[in-house]
Amino acid sequence: MMSTNAISVEGVTKTFRIYKEQFRTIKERALHLGRIPFSEFDAIHDISFDVPEGSMTGILGHNGSGKSTLLKCIAGTLTPTSGEISVRGRMAALLELGAGFHPELTGRENLYLAGSILGLTKLEVESRLSSIVEFAELEDFIDTQMKHYSSGMFARLGFALAANIEPEVLLIDEVLAVGDEAFQLKCLDQIRRFNESGVTMLFVTHDVDLASSICDELIVLDHGRIISQGSPREAAIDYRKSLHARNDSTEPHSTSPTEEVSIVSVSLESEDRPVMTVRSDEPIGINVIATLTKPISDLVVAYAIKTIEGALVHSSNTKLLNVDLSGVGSELDLTFVFENLPLLEGMYEIDIGAHSLDGSTLYTQANEVKRFTLTNSSVGAGIADLAVRAQLK
Repeated sequence: MMSTNAISVEGVTKTFRIYKEQFRTIKERALHLGRIPFSEFDAIHDISFDVPEGSMTGILGHNGSGKSTLLKCIAGTLTPTSGEISVRGRMAALLELGAGFHPELTGRENLYLAGSILGLTKLEVESRLSSIVEFAELEDFIDTQMKHYSSGMFARLGFALAANIEPEVLLIDEVLAVGDEAFQLKCLDQIRRFNESGVTMLFVTHDVDLASSICDELIVLDHGRIISQGSPREAAIDYRKSLHARNDSTEPHSTSPTEEVSIVSVSLESEDRPVMTVRSDEPIGINVIATLTKPISDLVVAYAIKTIEGALVHSSNTKLLNVDLSGVGSELDLTFVFENLPLLEGMYEIDIGAHSLDGSTLYTQANEVKRFTLTNSSVGAGIADLAVRAQLK
């Protein structure tokens, strides 16, 4: 018996206009009406795929690849320039932080507003309200205006609402990257319960390992086009291959990887267990597992930690750390161990690369391969958390 598709996307393109002149006043714009030069940019181009009912599909891609634009088109917050999208069943969408919430309203007021948009009556929202607030862990802030909420509080309330409206189709856009580790694990448990109960999910993320572990199928976007679609293992390999072309601080002189090294997984570890959130004052490890097509006598593995805006925080490699990899066989299991990460609170990304000792040969490159949240109670501006005190004489 053939399964029914909950989501069908056929030939979808979303084109934006980029105007080449900026006008300071309405009068200037009116005078140039119809004659303003512009160029067109396809954020996504000719996208087609189906998501069967009850399945979970992940969408991977670097920043600017079109992931969020695609999800907004499916959610109905953007109208495609061309193509057709159909969705069967009640849909809930967790898009960028704050989407659907009004900052001047309280959390409680926003729940009634968002619930009505999703088709719930006032009584239906009231019957679910205590469960939503309890799941979000916002009992003390539910009657506070949301303009005073942190990004994590926004994400928690949005996910808690979705968890309690019993959606048939759920769209998730990176919201699990925000919040503490305990709440992230709570959300993952709920996602697994959704999956077990037959909810159809479309999941956008940077975290290839997470996507591979929970999704039935992965789609890889690059510059607005699908470059890979299929089993999580195969699509994850294609995703990592697609990232090598992006210039980065870990990238050596050659930009064409030989693919003699294939990265299997990259994970953050604390006390020998994978984590998604780390504390700045605790030991942490970046674990890299890779396969080699043959022994490489001059192998060097490098990492870079960046802000999500792309600013380099720190990078190093096995050569600088005096680790000899010449004896590695067909499999590599390497961990970069940090006593602590003296950085201010925020979200960071990890890039991994492998190259020759002289940097002339690139074996593999995977940018934005892991995203994590760092928590820190220190107050300051910038990136680094420097040990400082003020002394008055």
